[in-house]
Amino acid sequence: TDRLVVGESFELILRVENRKPLPLPWLSITETIPDGLELESQPSSIYGHATPKEIKETTGFGPYERVKFHHRLRAAKRGIYGLGPSRIASGDLFGFYQTQLDAPKRMANIVVYPNWLPLPDFDLPSSRPMGDIWRRSHLVDDLTRPAGLREYHHGDAAARIDWKATARRGQVFVRTFDSSVNQRVVILLECDTSIQRWRIHPNVLDMAVTAAASVAVRCIELGYGVGLVSNGNMAGTISPPLVATGAGDGQLAALMTNLAGANPFTTASLEKLLTTYGADALPHGSTVVYIAGAMRPATMAYVSDLGRRGHQVTALYVGTDDLPAHPGLTIQDYRGVFSEEDTNADAERMADDA
Repeated sequence: TDRLVVGESFELILRVENRKPLPLPWLSITETIPDGLELESQPSSIYGHATPKEIKETTGFGPYERVKFHHRLRAAKRGIYGLGPSRIASGDLFGFYQTQLDAPKRMANIVVYPNWLPLPDFDLPSSRPMGDIWRRSHLVDDLTRPAGLREYHHGDAAARIDWKATARRGQVFVRTFDSSVNQRVVILLECDTSIQRWRIHPNVLDMAVTAAASVAVRCIELGYGVGLVSNGNMAGTISPPLVATGAGDGQLAALMTNLAGANPFTTASLEKLLTTYGADALPHGSTVVYIAGAMRPATMAYVSDLGRRGHQVTALYVGTDDLPAHPGLTIQDYRGVFSEEDTNADAERMADDA
């Protein structure tokens, strides 16, 4: 698999084939392991050896022989990784002549999702669409997505009657439509970890990412449409800064991929991204959950103003400094809730229960 959660492991298989009728006295393979992945298994060859960030194998080949080397790697940190670079070397039996092939680092396509914590009691103010008590969201018919016809039931709106079908069949029929989620949540993830942008605190970002993942999982469980805007992602990458609001099986994977690629080297403020993407990022009437380990006054003012523009807004602070405050913005104190130690311990408990 190329999609994992922090703590999971996978098998890496190196396949090597001699496509010639001549034997190879020896062949050496060196495969580099990126930071964030760890080698678990011992080399499968008695001639091989490894360092924590390299896999090394040495073997000989007969004519047309194929060899496989098996290793287990563990996902130690969230991120998006590519294996390599790789080096293959071979030569004559006595080592007088040697040839070498260097392969570049492979495309980054191994995605390690962040951990998340269950939030059964997570709440928003009572005026918010999610309410004081968590429940399944109400589904409403989307008039732009016709689904077919059915017989008329008492109480159906007259505007839904399909008169052509009714006349043709001699019985009253109404048009039906696919349902859509009428409650949408947009998570704003601040990836700056300090008011001074040149100061980087990776642990603060990890807590913010874990908080965003936990809120996203909870909202998906409840059937809400969920979107995400992050200023720690590059446009055009496998984890872009915007995940448009949506629901369904693939939405959580898209959200987690975005969070896996979040980094503290931001290129724009959240308010600039929201202005750039417009309604694609922030549909009218959506609930906004602003999550940050460092809250800038300008961003807090922008988020607070969203409440006066038809959005329901709340904020979660997950940093290590004093709890910030801003007029008109409710900031909930989540300091220490999503620390790495607590998250890993909870993930281990869930794995044991499974």
